Amino acid sequence: MRIEVLVFGPVAEVVGADRIGVECHVSANDSGPSVATVLEAIGRDHPELATALSGARLAVNHAFAPPEALVGPGDEVALIALVGGG
Repeated sequence: MRIEVLVFGPVAEVVGADRIGVECHVSANDSGPSVATVLEAIGRDHPELATALSGARLAVNHAFAPPEALVGPGDEVALIALVGGG
């Protein structure tokens, strides 16, 4: 299943776009991949984001999602990376 992931700020600058697409394996029994699977796919397909993925979370439909939550067709998925500053 192909998942489109919105990206922001420095992550968007690194990939040169406001979204990335990743292919995720889905079991026959699941309606979509887990959040953890999507994060793994991002790391696999976009190794240039390895630093940004440390501590990053996914939001699904405007809410932070736990690793075991499933991402379904049509869900809005966004990568929320840690932001430094003071």
